[in-house]
Amino acid sequence: MHRYYYRDKAISEKDCDEFIDKYKDAEFNEGLVEDGGKKLEYRKAKVHWLGNNDLLVRALWSYVLEINQNFWQLNLEGYQKVQLTKYDDECYYEWHKDSGYEDGTTRKLSAILQLSKPEDYTGCELQLFNGSCEPEELPIKQQGSLIVFKADEWHRVTKLTEGTRYSLVMWIIGPKLI
Repeated sequence: MHRYYYRDKAISEKDCDEFIDKYKDAEFNEGLVEDGGKKLEYRKAKVHWLGNNDLLVRALWSYVLEINQNFWQLNLEGYQKVQLTKYDDECYYEWHKDSGYEDGTTRKLSAILQLSKPEDYTGCELQLFNGSCEPEELPIKQQGSLIVFKADEWHRVTKLTEGTRYSLVMWIIGPKLI
């Protein structure tokens, strides 16, 4: 079984550009990671939370359902609020997992849609932990590409060194594993 599934050009460049234009002036807040009320310092990013009725959110959900049916066949119930992430000014996100439990459900999958063109930024690479080997750089650089992986995979986003990168992040939930 593969660790992740990738789809190149899942969303057109035109739709990605229009989406960025629609939200680039939205209110972005600091992406916080907290543990027991204490702010942890392993993330620097800006986030804007989206509603479920956005067309790109619904398209992303359709892809996730198709990928899950074809590869993992996990019991899924839906998704949490979708995050538009903006990386600029040396933003990063250190090694972490997306898995977690809340209200009887758990995050089972993570999906990331690349909204920016690769020439719009430098750095900010999505990587999976690869044991004692070098981190695995993922093929999610082309605008409109989509990657889905299990939420319990260790991953990070390296520091952005130039430009701005936008991505859409969805966490897919389902009942706890027993």
